[in-house]
Amino acid sequence: MPDSIRNADPEADRALLADVLVQNFGLTSGDRRYEWLYLQNPHGRARAWLVTDVDTGRGLGAAAAFPRTLFVGGSIRHGYVLGDFCIDQHHRSLGLALQLQRACLEGIVAAQPIIAFDFPSDRMMAIYRRMQISVAGQMVRWAKPLRANRRIGSLLGSSTLAGLLAAPVNELLRWRDLASPSKDGWKVVEHDGYCKEEFTHLAHSIGSRYGSCVERSAEYLNWRYLQHPLMRHELLAARQGQKLKGYVVFSQTNEDARIVDLFGFSDTAMWTALVSRVVSLLRDRGVVTLSIPALDSSPWASLLKSWGFHRRDVAPIVFYSPRNGGDSAEDASSWFLMDGDRES
Repeated sequence: MPDSIRNADPEADRALLADVLVQNFGLTSGDRRYEWLYLQNPHGRARAWLVTDVDTGRGLGAAAAFPRTLFVGGSIRHGYVLGDFCIDQHHRSLGLALQLQRACLEGIVAAQPIIAFDFPSDRMMAIYRRMQISVAGQMVRWAKPLRANRRIGSLLGSSTLAGLLAAPVNELLRWRDLASPSKDGWKVVEHDGYCKEEFTHLAHSIGSRYGSCVERSAEYLNWRYLQHPLMRHELLAARQGQKLKGYVVFSQTNEDARIVDLFGFSDTAMWTALVSRVVSLLRDRGVVTLSIPALDSSPWASLLKSWGFHRRDVAPIVFYSPRNGGDSAEDASSWFLMDGDRES
């Protein structure tokens, strides 16, 4: 019998949805992630669709859309970031995948005009091409080497010898950062506790100045980063006096770290001060590489080279909006998106 695709209720179908996600993504903390991502999002509960076996009721696949409140131009709009798309490995077919993603996209635009965006994998991009949804832009991962130990170790095959040879290179990398562009006049501090109303005020003061973007309210930042069940995020704030002007959010996994959000007023010295403080903290912890995934049109893209970052891999961005019959109505260059805006 053919498989069935249906709209899923995140609460009533929780056990089935969570099981599909664990089976396909191998999430070790699936229940905590599910509660946080599907039910506690301050922008609204997730929308989800299930593929089930009509004979057994077993879940064979899922797709989800996670609500986002967006600044678009001078107005606030409702949108979604897409994620958690999966099909059981024994039932994978392009036809079934197309049906599932069509059900998802048609379902979220049925009630009201929205904008949906996705950071698709290569396999997911093949599905979008069949749906005639084209690439709207690219996320570039910029990487900055903080220590040379791993690179030299891979060439020599000896961590002990690598440590000896890497020491002068590491010192050179440190000295190069000391000669980075001016960051004077900015107080950068580690932010303790949850974000408060000043972060909401900052988000609304800037709006979509850098392009259409997620409303980064205090409630959203607390949920998205500080309450994340699987990843520890750290936040540094840039202030003039006591007034919040910008911030950076980053996470660390073993010897690698990633800046997932960098937001604030347009000031080169402030952005330099924020990134420099992250670099200093991570280098002292023994981190080898710091990455910043960002659109080419990001407001600091021209600064990344001067900060010692190098272009690495790129990944596509797609948009879906009913305004153009469902095709990519948006141009990524008119958006402000960072790694923290994705959900899978």
